[in-house]
Amino acid sequence: MIDVGVKKIRNVTREIGAETSRMLWAVTAGICEFKGCNNRLFEHHVTGEHDNFSEKAHIYAFSQGGRRFNRLLPFKKINDFDNLMLLCPICHKLIDSSNHLYTAEELISMKTEHEERIRLLTNIAPDLKSYVIIYNARVGENIIKTNDYNANSAIIPELYPAENYPWRLSPNIKLYDNEDDFWSILSKDLDRNVETRIDELSDKHISLFAIAPQPLLFRLGTLINRNYDVDARQTQDDVSDWKWKNSEINIALSIEKVNASESSTEIALVVDFTCNLSNDEIFKTCGRIPIYRIKISKHDPKCIKSKQDQEYFLKHYREVLNEIRKEQDNDVRIHLFPIAPASISVQMGRHLMKGDPTIIIYDRNQKTGAFIKAISIEKSNHVEQGGIDNVSK
Repeated sequence: MIDVGVKKIRNVTREIGAETSRMLWAVTAGICEFKGCNNRLFEHHVTGEHDNFSEKAHIYAFSQGGRRFNRLLPFKKINDFDNLMLLCPICHKLIDSSNHLYTAEELISMKTEHEERIRLLTNIAPDLKSYVIIYNARVGENIIKTNDYNANSAIIPELYPAENYPWRLSPNIKLYDNEDDFWSILSKDLDRNVETRIDELSDKHISLFAIAPQPLLFRLGTLINRNYDVDARQTQDDVSDWKWKNSEINIALSIEKVNASESSTEIALVVDFTCNLSNDEIFKTCGRIPIYRIKISKHDPKCIKSKQDQEYFLKHYREVLNEIRKEQDNDVRIHLFPIAPASISVQMGRHLMKGDPTIIIYDRNQKTGAFIKAISIEKSNHVEQGGIDNVSK
């Protein structure tokens, strides 16, 4: 018996009509509507066996004394589509528990947001699908893991994830950069992970989310090179924020040369956008070799805010590489010192071209504080890149 404030209504049924049930399944795509849950209600989360694991939850309570009872809601509306959510049993129990307070407004917001997201995703045209790839590797003592949800949501609504779960390239190896063979082991692991399915993405769009040591980011770029349609994403305000801030150029760059007047077989290329790297430290590491520097007007770890920033950088990057090929010895080797946002190192690797010099990428050792040679990308066949043969420690 439900008191609606006007009269006593008897025999209100809990049975939800078949049409309403079908609508709930359709608009939710069979996924729990509680924000952040995303349990698939037609598949067991452990065994993968198929069955109906859903429960229909009332936003406003079915009966007086229930959670979120609304005496002004007409009894005929209690089992309506708008007052129902499709949830997994755990989330259903949570929202109705006396130990937690979930208001009707909060649940309506969850329902609306979930159903709108499903509507957007199911309206995807084939050319708006993007394959999401995540690569996270230990940086010093830390490993920052990119959340699947943050990556997938970053590309919406311009693009939409082509698969339910991102393709993860991250190594399952616990090594530190001061250990023997760290770079060769991590490079080989990356190569093998990429090779497992990269060929099938040759005509697909890729959204890449990478946080790793700079040499590995560069190597990743050589593997997913200019032959692939790649949007190399960059973290913004924090590690959960991967959405581009705008479509403008937000940085000012210039090219600076030191000791570059005479031809040499060894030169340094410095890309120090995050913080300044002095010439003296380069000389200490490599001797007094010529230095080419892509210089930013203001050092900032968050300087890359748009794809246009990347394109602007790549214009200077190619200009520098072409000048090195023109001004230096035919067999010149580039000693690269990248201190830059992750996407810049990825893009440097992606945009090597056939005939570019051998590039030796350096990284600052977390234990000693000194720069060490990490990975070498050999001169031959840069644009085709693939295969461990072109990489050495």
